[in-house]
Amino acid sequence: MQRFGPLMHGMMLPGFFTHQLALAAYMQSGMMKKVIAIPAEDRVREWRDWQADSDKITLIEAEEKRLELQAKTQEAENLRGVGGGAFIIVTAGKHAEELKPEEIAKGGIVAINVVSRWQIRGKDWDRELASPRYGLPAMWEVDNENGAPSQIHPSRVVPFRGARLPAGATLSDEDKFWGDSRLMRVYTEVSRSDETQAWFAALVKKAKLLRFGVPGLETYDQDQLNKRVALIAQGENSLNATLFRSSGGTDDPGETITDYQVNWQGIPAMMDAFDQRVAAVSDIPFTRLTGRSPSGMNATGQHDDDNWNKMVVSGQKLETRPCLEQLDPFLLRSAGVDPTGIWWEFAPLDVPTEKEVAETFKLVMEAVAALIDTGMVPREALAQAVQNLIEERGYMPGLAEALKKIPEAERFGLNPEDDGGDDDPSAIQARGGDLDLAGSGGSGSGAARRAVNDAATWLSDATPRPLYVQRKLLNAADLIAWAKDNGFATTLPASDMHVTVLYSRSPVDPMKMGRDWREDEKGQIIVRPGGPRVIEKLGENAVVLRFACPDLDWRHKDMIEAGGSHDWPEYAPHVTISYTAPEGVDLDALKPFNGALRFGPEEFSALDLDWKSKVSEQ
Repeated sequence: MQRFGPLMHGMMLPGFFTHQLALAAYMQSGMMKKVIAIPAEDRVREWRDWQADSDKITLIEAEEKRLELQAKTQEAENLRGVGGGAFIIVTAGKHAEELKPEEIAKGGIVAINVVSRWQIRGKDWDRELASPRYGLPAMWEVDNENGAPSQIHPSRVVPFRGARLPAGATLSDEDKFWGDSRLMRVYTEVSRSDETQAWFAALVKKAKLLRFGVPGLETYDQDQLNKRVALIAQGENSLNATLFRSSGGTDDPGETITDYQVNWQGIPAMMDAFDQRVAAVSDIPFTRLTGRSPSGMNATGQHDDDNWNKMVVSGQKLETRPCLEQLDPFLLRSAGVDPTGIWWEFAPLDVPTEKEVAETFKLVMEAVAALIDTGMVPREALAQAVQNLIEERGYMPGLAEALKKIPEAERFGLNPEDDGGDDDPSAIQARGGDLDLAGSGGSGSGAARRAVNDAATWLSDATPRPLYVQRKLLNAADLIAWAKDNGFATTLPASDMHVTVLYSRSPVDPMKMGRDWREDEKGQIIVRPGGPRVIEKLGENAVVLRFACPDLDWRHKDMIEAGGSHDWPEYAPHVTISYTAPEGVDLDALKPFNGALRFGPEEFSALDLDWKSKVSEQ
């Protein structure tokens, strides 16, 4: 039985605080109800997000709804605040026998009932300090509908206990088990606040008071005094007036009337001071407790909200979650779900605006795009995970049903029969598809356009072999236009213009080349306009645009260190324009193309030593 007593000089005196007194304190004070109910409501308000297949989540959430688990958890949390409460798992069979999760079949939980600590009693408390069940009862008892005690095994009881109390000889086993209640912690301050509100409410009746002065009032006999008192009562009822003895005077020996006005200055601040004390003791922000907007210049209340959310999350983690985790092994099996690999988190407490949801969705998709570029997650697995993420967060209502109507291979972009729908450049190459990565070779196929956005064109396996790595010039049309304006009769096709990153005759494992961390989120390398550039001849007759690009230099060096080879003394980034030099043009005096150079994702392929025979110009 919890101990509580009257106040003396602001201190608590020992006494008995029974269930009836606790409920009376809770029911009679609106402030007390808020102090107890607000934490309980906020802990379960957004409930929890299950992490599992969508079909399993549907079954789990349906079982939670059938058992009214969210509402009953809030009820149990309310009881925790008042003094303690518990879930009782009701199944078929004898309640005095141990309940094991593996014994629960689908729909096996008949009900989850909530009781207060005063409805359930522990029996045969374990007082052996070496026992793992120290401080726990061997059995629970609850009075049934006939008033007779009914035994319940501890495996069927999920207690919602308060904060632990310091151990002491004066505490009973029940008190030590259930701990301290939130109501006990805030009772004194809530009582003071309520009393202050009551005092000021009574004062409102005397906001304006008429006072009648009667000379010689003390000389009245009993009958006269009774009549005067009756007049006082009548005056207060109708006029809010009071009679008092007037000294009278020689000039005016009759009765006097004065008007008394209450001074309200400082009273609102005094009332707030008591409520602020309640907020401090209960750890609930004043704005949340009183429902008032934050005061002060530029005050938004965000700091209070953040602090309160931290308090709620702490309570969820330390108190609510352990109770639910004790129940979940039974709940999942009652839902017909294998608990292996299933987990959950409490949903975020803040409800975002539409703008915040849109911004979050954008950030999530950017993160997904960056993950795709790393190539570390298989495309099928990533597609499935992203679809589940979009569905669970509600970004696209109806997506799950729409996806069910699409064959699985198409859902994950794996249909090998559809040239326009295959996003795998290696598959396009294997089928001899047109990789017009520059985007200037006619209309181009859908597969070719998507290949531009892929991080690389991978080899069929990681067998070491001579390796060629290039980046296509995506804005080749700009360089071709410059060449035509400067006397070049023919140039390489836009689809053939590129910069070589590695030309390795030595066999090399392509997987050891890794990714280029210098490229942007689309896998591209951009050479900004200007900088050192020159038009020169390389080899026998190739006319190239040579340019400076430290990013390509470092990438080439990385590949050499990973096992690649290089046939020339140094690496010189360049784009071949033509194998036919323009007649009558001094290449040394020719002002080079000065615009931006935009190179696409790296393309890996086996080294083709017969590449010259395949060169054509237009």
